[in-house]
Amino acid sequence: MKTRLSALSLALLFTLYGCDGIGGDSDSSSRSQTPPDPVSDGAGEVEADLEGDGEIHVLSNRPDLISGGDALIEVRLPEASDAGNFRLRLNQEDVTDSLTAMDDAGIFRGLVSGMDLGENTLRLEVPGNGVTTTTITNHPTGGPIFSGPQIQPWNCTNPQAVDDQCNQPPEISFKYLPDSTFQQFLGNFDPQDPGFPDAFVEYDPENPPADDDIAKITTEEGVTVPYIVRTEVGVLNRDRYQIRTLFQPDQPWTAVAPQEQWNGKLLIHHGGNVGVSYGPGRPPNGDISGASDTVVIGGRALLGDSISIALARGFMTLSTAQSNLGHNANLVTAAESLVMAKEHIIEQFGPLRYTIGTGCSGGAIAQQHVANAYPGIYQGLIVQCSYPDVWTTATQFADYHLLNIYFGATVPEEPEDFLGFLLGILSSPVTAPQWAAFYGHLPLNPVVSDLAFFPSAFPNQDSCSGLADDVPLYDAETQPDGLRCGLIDYMANQFGFRPPEVWTENEQMLGRGFVGLPLDNEGVQYGLGALRDGTITGRQFLAANRDIGGLSIDVEQQPERTRADMQALENAYRTGAINTAENMENVPIIDLRGPDPGIAHDAYHSWQVRARLEATQGHADNHVIWFGPFPLAGDTVFTTEALLVMDDWLSRIEADEESGDITRRVVNNRPAEARDRCLSLSGLLNAEGPMVPLTGNLLFPLPEIPGLSELPPLPAELGQILDFGTSQVCGLDLGALGLPGLVTDLLTPVTDIVVGLQELVVQTRFGTPRTVAGDSIETLNNKCQLKPVDPDDYPSGLLFTLVNGRNFIERVEEIFPDGVCDYSKPPMGEVPTLTWLMYGDGDNLVAGGDPLPERETPRLGWASPAFEVDLNPRSGL
Repeated sequence: MKTRLSALSLALLFTLYGCDGIGGDSDSSSRSQTPPDPVSDGAGEVEADLEGDGEIHVLSNRPDLISGGDALIEVRLPEASDAGNFRLRLNQEDVTDSLTAMDDAGIFRGLVSGMDLGENTLRLEVPGNGVTTTTITNHPTGGPIFSGPQIQPWNCTNPQAVDDQCNQPPEISFKYLPDSTFQQFLGNFDPQDPGFPDAFVEYDPENPPADDDIAKITTEEGVTVPYIVRTEVGVLNRDRYQIRTLFQPDQPWTAVAPQEQWNGKLLIHHGGNVGVSYGPGRPPNGDISGASDTVVIGGRALLGDSISIALARGFMTLSTAQSNLGHNANLVTAAESLVMAKEHIIEQFGPLRYTIGTGCSGGAIAQQHVANAYPGIYQGLIVQCSYPDVWTTATQFADYHLLNIYFGATVPEEPEDFLGFLLGILSSPVTAPQWAAFYGHLPLNPVVSDLAFFPSAFPNQDSCSGLADDVPLYDAETQPDGLRCGLIDYMANQFGFRPPEVWTENEQMLGRGFVGLPLDNEGVQYGLGALRDGTITGRQFLAANRDIGGLSIDVEQQPERTRADMQALENAYRTGAINTAENMENVPIIDLRGPDPGIAHDAYHSWQVRARLEATQGHADNHVIWFGPFPLAGDTVFTTEALLVMDDWLSRIEADEESGDITRRVVNNRPAEARDRCLSLSGLLNAEGPMVPLTGNLLFPLPEIPGLSELPPLPAELGQILDFGTSQVCGLDLGALGLPGLVTDLLTPVTDIVVGLQELVVQTRFGTPRTVAGDSIETLNNKCQLKPVDPDDYPSGLLFTLVNGRNFIERVEEIFPDGVCDYSKPPMGEVPTLTWLMYGDGDNLVAGGDPLPERETPRLGWASPAFEVDLNPRSGL
């Protein structure tokens, strides 16, 4: 069947993701080939003390990060003629039979199993040449590897768990698309009423349907196979993972001989929201804010679904519960789960060409967190409705929370309190129309963020996800020794614990400090910009800054301003919890963005990330923003189109042998389609087929309509012209028009005003309480340096003095006796972000982390050589 026709079934795959799809334990992929013995019976003697010229490469991970007792190994012999006369030993045990010859040049690969916990020695013996050794450190399947002491208590809720690390045998299931359903769908396709059935049905390898009853799918590489999808759900690092791929159950698949339909590419998808849990969760499905698991039938196709597209093109897909920010807000264990899952994929299925991430909201945070702190896990990012990280966003949401309390805008939990809420708004010291002047934003997002996200910060939760019923929860008054179930306490290994000199009464009673707080608002002048432009009065400015207060270590409002714990603050920068974007120049990013109000997903965050990249890299040539009218993600076709463009971008990098290092390859191989866009009209001219705006996966690829398919394709250059024209709607750029510099200089006073209005009205690029207070768009100042109050920072003149009094400056100084924020200086506590940090072992904590030691990994199987992935630490730009 032709690719275009068979790819119509991509939209049907949404039904596959709508259920767990977990069947029996049978796994036909476990059938192994028996390789020929590469060693002759007459192997010669080896000189034990002679260092050999052979090579041993660990492909599935860094040699010191291996888990689960096995690793995919590559052996390179000094001479091809040595192929019949060598031995590979693991801790003195001969494992040569695990290897398979890959060519005639003396290269062998194989899965070496049976490793002990801790250090293991691999020894390559070549008679007449000597011995080559390497050390592999094997970690438990349940972890940890580098994240340090694990979150406790942990409640294994999976019924199949065999130990207290929740380990269980993987569960394998299959589904297939019946050909009759497929043909019926194709024959009756109606875009106005797609009527998607629950198309995929269970496939039993022991009792399979007839071959003719299974629809066929053709991958991007032209391989046609039965439309059967294998799903594997297992447990690594105490939590679930899920792997899906096209699969031929009657054919073997090993790491040295993958099935032909796999293109060697991996798509990792993530869930939304932010939260913590104390037990295993479900791997997320879908790439629209993690909500695709619950949309109604047909909704996934309407909203767009890059995961289904990827599977049908030959990708493998992966999700882990711990890289779902709504389940696990800890960036290190998220990264650790992905490291373990990628190792498992390479060992069972084969080396990877490259990995793409996708996800909205928390799914975008997880990608950008991990890409900056653990570079090499992803080669490309597709982020939607994004934030840069949890902890500068937490500063924004903490400001919203305090302002909402001050305004009386805290929405009540009980209906009977709603009248009091309305009365409170009417008596607010700041009128409701003026709230936006303090927020820097329309009021909807600040109020929604206070309801939807900020409660995750409270340590005194009414309930705690995954926790066993008999575990007491923290209450400052009645249970001070209970479990603190909040975001901050989940980051203990990264932030560290508070020193005794700042302990509260509860900490003193317990004899230990709580996890340090990396948030601060000392010196922040809320509403300063609104005061300067006359939106609020001097009296309102003074009253708000006098009474707003701050947050305690229990995240409760207090009269005093929030004071950060300096070690926790420094560690937040050091560990990448505050994402400075120092280590992201080697990863292409496509950022999909819709307008505000975005249900607390502020549109400005896309440009916030760009500003951080420009500040650290000197450019943002690896960063693309697609803006559109659809809330959150810009357009429902963007997720699929971004996957195609990112795939093209990475394949160009992979093939580039002339551009020097990876940083140059990323910039030099950026496709023409990877350009900033305002609206999605150019998608109609996509080389892969037209992307009709706001149709999701309903019309991609476009059905073969009689008469239409005979029309000649429009030139792709028209797409560039469309994007140039529509981009002027988002942000006027006279320089791009090719006008002389003198003309643009003369028009700048006018165009600057127009561009400012475009950013505000079209892009809805609003601000935050901190940008109103004077911070830059990067908003990396979780704690600012202070300066004395300067009269020049405030309005002056006779009218201002008459309205606000002659002693206005003195009253500002009374509110800020230690000074006010000086945003011209670097943030307090800011240090370079170090990558590939480890936080001790299961028993011993290294708070704030230490970099992994350097290891040579010249043939790591995580990505093609062009991506230069070595999993070694670096210290930022």
